[in-house]
Amino acid sequence: MQAAIASSVSHWLQQHPAVFRVLEILIWMTNHPIISLGIVLFAIALIWQMIKGLGYLIEIGVRSLMQAPIKLLLFLFGIGAKSLSAVGGLALKQLAGTKNTLPALPPASSQPVLPDKKQRLAEISIRLEALQKEQNELLQEVAAIMASDKINLEV
Repeated sequence: MQAAIASSVSHWLQQHPAVFRVLEILIWMTNHPIISLGIVLFAIALIWQMIKGLGYLIEIGVRSLMQAPIKLLLFLFGIGAKSLSAVGGLALKQLAGTKNTLPALPPASSQPVLPDKKQRLAEISIRLEALQKEQNELLQEVAAIMASDKINLEV
């Protein structure tokens, strides 16, 4: 019976040389207790440092996951504030009448420059009046929208 167990264990250890090597080291350590104590202490210190490092990585990961929604909200709020300030600035420029745009070019379907300068000036004048009328209507609409937003914000 003892021979059968010994042969099966020997056969298993031959198939798994890493386990056989660990057993050899353990046997050697039992014969040299002072050296083995130093090795065990070094192994414990090494394992402890690895656990601390893993804990630090987990802490950083959790902290990043917890801060991500807040950073996303701040980013979106910043974009929204910039957009609102740009729109508000544009509306104020329109209301104040300071316009920094280039003069409109005639439409491509219009006739080329006419030889009669008075007729061309009359056409330009009519077109400018139409544009001014449209601009005034748009400014009134902007003022109405801003007034309704002011009422909604106060409520």
